Amino acid sequence: MLMQIQTEAVTQTAPILALDGITKTFPGVKALDGVSLRLFPGQVTALVGENGAGKSTVVKTLTGIYQPDGGEILVDGTATRFPSAQHAADAGITAIHQETVLFDELSVAENIFLGHAPRGKFGLIDWKTMQRRATEILTSIGAEIDPTHRLRDLGIANKHLVAIARALSIDARVVIMDEPTAALSHKEIQELYELVETLKAQGKAILFISHKFDEIFRIADRYTVFRDGQFVGDGMISDVTEAELVKMMVGRDVSQVFPQRESHLGDEVLQVVGYDHPTEFADIGFTLRRGEILGFYGLVGAGRSEFMQALFGITRPSKGVTKIDGSIRIIRSPADAIGNGVVYVPEDRGKQGAITALPSAGTPCAMCEQGKA
Repeated sequence: MLMQIQTEAVTQTAPILALDGITKTFPGVKALDGVSLRLFPGQVTALVGENGAGKSTVVKTLTGIYQPDGGEILVDGTATRFPSAQHAADAGITAIHQETVLFDELSVAENIFLGHAPRGKFGLIDWKTMQRRATEILTSIGAEIDPTHRLRDLGIANKHLVAIARALSIDARVVIMDEPTAALSHKEIQELYELVETLKAQGKAILFISHKFDEIFRIADRYTVFRDGQFVGDGMISDVTEAELVKMMVGRDVSQVFPQRESHLGDEVLQVVGYDHPTEFADIGFTLRRGEILGFYGLVGAGRSEFMQALFGITRPSKGVTKIDGSIRIIRSPADAIGNGVVYVPEDRGKQGAITALPSAGTPCAMCEQGKA
């Protein structure tokens, strides 16, 4: 009976932020087609959909990066507009983006308070206050990071924690989390869950975007499903199953989405023996067969990325042997790896996987040239 009363109270709460019939069109593409979304105080709403469903476009609309072509944005029931990101921030909307947008040459504290640093007399930055507040925010999310350190000295996971701290450095009413656990370890994910519970207790509305159903069912109170830029449905997470969500996402039964497949493994194609690095990893060895998917698992700092970079020729191991199709291959550079049919999709695709100074067609062409393809 108590649970029913609580559920009824939750469903009767008015939303802090709502989208009503939002449309957004780009040349040749209708990214959003009359979508709706409601975010409630003290609750987590999971936005669910396949890649291309319109989730990122909604996030950019809510944060003032994009302006909708049609429909209304409602804050506390009043229609409003966000002509810029600053207008959205002034309305209490903050976002933790999937791709961290930070500045390596600035300190951690400077990154957290970029654009809204605390100031003292004569309008000068109050460095002591900024570092103290940065420490408080980092501590609140379980991040043991010195706010005076340069961002460039941090790993991917810690940079992501700095991005979370920056999002929480403003007095937000709505917190958008776009794939927030992508670069975090298991321990850091648990700490993020605790942070979400704290934000809920403070009455903040949270939009949570994730492809991981265990996360969605772990922390979400509500769900909203988009498909191909259109609103499909919403409701309480307690009233839906994973299979039902998948069906709403893709428009067909889960058994058709993930049909049972037989795996036929072929000959050994890659063998790695005794890979060592003075500081990152030791005695790594494995074999990989044609048609096989081999997963590497470990906590942040375990050396997974460092080993893959060595295997691809970005860094040099102190010793080790690589065999491809039974023959020893010497890989001293990425060009050697590509020439031997080995490619690498890095963890930080924005900085390591693309040459941003080139046009979109430039990166694959550069890789082809590098590998003499």
